[in-house]
Amino acid sequence: MIFTTLTVISIVAYLSGAVILSQRMAGPNRMLRRSLALSVVALFTHFAVLALQFTENGLVYLNLFTTLAMITWLLSLFNTLRGDHPASLLLRPAIFSLAAVSLIAMALVPAYVGRPVDMTPIFALHISLALLASALLTLATFYGVQLLYVNRLLKTRSAKALSERLPPLMSIERYFFRLLTAGTILLTLAIVVGFIYLDNWFATGQLHKTILSLLAWVSFGSIVVIHYWRGLRGRLAVYYTIGASTLLILGYFGSRFVRDILLG
Repeated sequence: MIFTTLTVISIVAYLSGAVILSQRMAGPNRMLRRSLALSVVALFTHFAVLALQFTENGLVYLNLFTTLAMITWLLSLFNTLRGDHPASLLLRPAIFSLAAVSLIAMALVPAYVGRPVDMTPIFALHISLALLASALLTLATFYGVQLLYVNRLLKTRSAKALSERLPPLMSIERYFFRLLTAGTILLTLAIVVGFIYLDNWFATGQLHKTILSLLAWVSFGSIVVIHYWRGLRGRLAVYYTIGASTLLILGYFGSRFVRDILLG
């Protein structure tokens, strides 16, 4: 009962905050405090739902939907911590909506779906690094898409009504590369910990996940290195980032979907 109540409160708070922020982008500035209060409620109840989930199953079942709910909580947290920065406010409705969808999915699918895992301290460290990396790299991808969107609006002169609320392109790009760099470093650490301490990376059920994850890591790393070495930026950097994110999603969530849903 408590789990369901907290889930409903979090979903309602997320969706209400998304609606208010969407209206704010085309209207007055008076609703920002209300949306911030809803953000705090949504984040707190979302975290409480995850804590209850882990308390009940003892971290044995870390399935696709629980993982997605953890990543969307991190996305929402990182976005909310930026406060009223225009770039963050523009993305927040989409991120909050995604968080609400992840909570709905987690509530509908039993916690015991999927194969159990052996949550050793090393595996917990690996998972924590991987989740943080995934959240930062996903957020970087969101900012990259936003960069393309705002650039197109400004070029086509269709942003007249929103011009005062649109974030500066250079500000979006700087934050995009900061997130990309931080996420790539964390992904590197997650892979290093996995290779050193975990012995099932090239097992039959893990091989495709390992290959796709390594391809994603090489792709993200190449973007960061070429950016700082040769000045890669703009649309090309965003397109490469979207491609790398696709590899990462296929590597983790694709394998989880097959293992937890199709084979579980």
